[in-house]
Amino acid sequence: MVQHIPREFIQLLLSKTDIVDLIDSRVPLRKKSSNNHFACCPFHNEKSASFSVSDAKQFYYCFGCGAHGNAIDFLMNYDRLTFPEAIEALAKYAGMEVPHESIAVTSKPAANHDHYELLAHIAKFYQAQLRQSEPAVQYLKQRGVSGIVAKEFGIGLAPSGWDKVLQTFGTTSALKQQLLETGMLIKKEDGGCYDRFRERIMFPIQNRRGQVIGFGGRVLDNSEPKYLNSPETPLFQKGHELYGLYQALTKNRSLPRVLIVEGYMDVIALFQHEITYAVATLGTATTAHHLQRLFRHTSEIIFCFDGDQAGRTAAWRALLVTLPLMRDDIQIRFMFLPEGEDPDTLIRKAGKNNFEKQMQDASPLSNFFFQSIASQADLGSMDGRARFVKLAAEHLKELPEGVFQDMMLEELAKKARLNNPNQLKQSPKQTPKSPAKQLKIRAPSAIRLAITLLIQQPSLGRHISDPLPDFDLPGLPLLKELIEIIRKNNVLSTGALLEHWRDREEGKLLAKLVQTEHMIPESGVEKEFLGAIKLINKSAKKQAIQQLLAKASQQNLAPEEKQQLNELIATKN
Repeated sequence: MVQHIPREFIQLLLSKTDIVDLIDSRVPLRKKSSNNHFACCPFHNEKSASFSVSDAKQFYYCFGCGAHGNAIDFLMNYDRLTFPEAIEALAKYAGMEVPHESIAVTSKPAANHDHYELLAHIAKFYQAQLRQSEPAVQYLKQRGVSGIVAKEFGIGLAPSGWDKVLQTFGTTSALKQQLLETGMLIKKEDGGCYDRFRERIMFPIQNRRGQVIGFGGRVLDNSEPKYLNSPETPLFQKGHELYGLYQALTKNRSLPRVLIVEGYMDVIALFQHEITYAVATLGTATTAHHLQRLFRHTSEIIFCFDGDQAGRTAAWRALLVTLPLMRDDIQIRFMFLPEGEDPDTLIRKAGKNNFEKQMQDASPLSNFFFQSIASQADLGSMDGRARFVKLAAEHLKELPEGVFQDMMLEELAKKARLNNPNQLKQSPKQTPKSPAKQLKIRAPSAIRLAITLLIQQPSLGRHISDPLPDFDLPGLPLLKELIEIIRKNNVLSTGALLEHWRDREEGKLLAKLVQTEHMIPESGVEKEFLGAIKLINKSAKKQAIQQLLAKASQQNLAPEEKQQLNELIATKN
């Protein structure tokens, strides 16, 4: 069933919830500074208290890993709940009952349902198709996938036929467009469409909130391509998402380590054998986005690759991506599989204990790094060692300054038989940035300042009585939407205001602005805000005058345009 919860109830629920009390009941808030309470972040390993909870803003933010949100976000991330589950839990905490209506997943979604709901319907459709297909069920059983694990990962089946999804879900032109936008259909040259996935075991790809954002499909026979993923869409960027991360976070309160493998079935086979901390990239090499996301949840990552040359080449590429992100509190290792094995086959042969023993024996980043560089130089000769130093130092400069970089340089000096490791810190010299780039500082615009102050102190929106102008100024539509929501909903807290931008791109910007230090004394915030609004109106008038003058130079203005120009010039100051 799909839960539909009125937005008005969500706003009321947030207004009745004290985020400080909620978080303190799970994560003791030990320190207090002004209106902010602090603790060690529950979402990544740390020793200093960088997790801040604001009483005034009803918002939490970690300065270490970037985790942030309102009371709903906290429950979703801390208790591993979906959005509807978090609403139910928060309502129970507040002593309220959630008003909602349930729609059967077998019903066709209405034209105004969003992309997440549409993909959730399709995932349920695929799951129903799997239960009706004995060959597909037998295939999964042969691969050792239990019904419990299949349900946990939402595994389904795309049936044969070119238009089953199109006929079932593309009943209107709007829904057909949504199917195209989510990558479920492919457009033909003649203008028609057909299903992207056919006769494949289907693996829903979920984001960190458990929402379906795409699919991966595997053939049941030996046809090609063996695996097919959803294309890049507004919901799904393969360089950002990791298959199995949602299940890993749901299964584990904390992740002491994460194993990165290559395929869906590897993740599922490991999960089946109680290794519930494996994730897979989605048809792409590991990216910085992948690693940054994982570092929020764990301090140890193990890459798993084939032991052949192709596997070691892929491992080296992963190492290069990792170097700029290394911190002194994280550990990276590389596990190479025996020839002809993958995690799926190896876990079945070796079992959990032996598999984890091989993980413990995996090569640390430092060992793999120096072994790879040494294979390109002759350490027995002086010129070979010089080449070894040059190759290694070129990469080690990518490491952030810290203990690990110092230790790697010392080890390089030792292997190259250098007496003074400090000389390596000067080589190779980094190209200095041009003075122009170093000194280029962009002052915040009036619109950005207004948005920043408004998102941090929503009550400022009540001071705006006249509508803002309709002109093409960057950020102006977002500012106007903020003001409109505040005036219509009487929104008083930052956390409640941000809820309106859940899963929208603008929400990421607003969340960053919540933590922006504007250095304006509390007594002067209102004056600065109204001053920014005045500058915005002035800029809009100036733009309108320029547009009308430009038009007047090309053609005669209409009488009403001349009158508008005269009024604008008269009031521009």
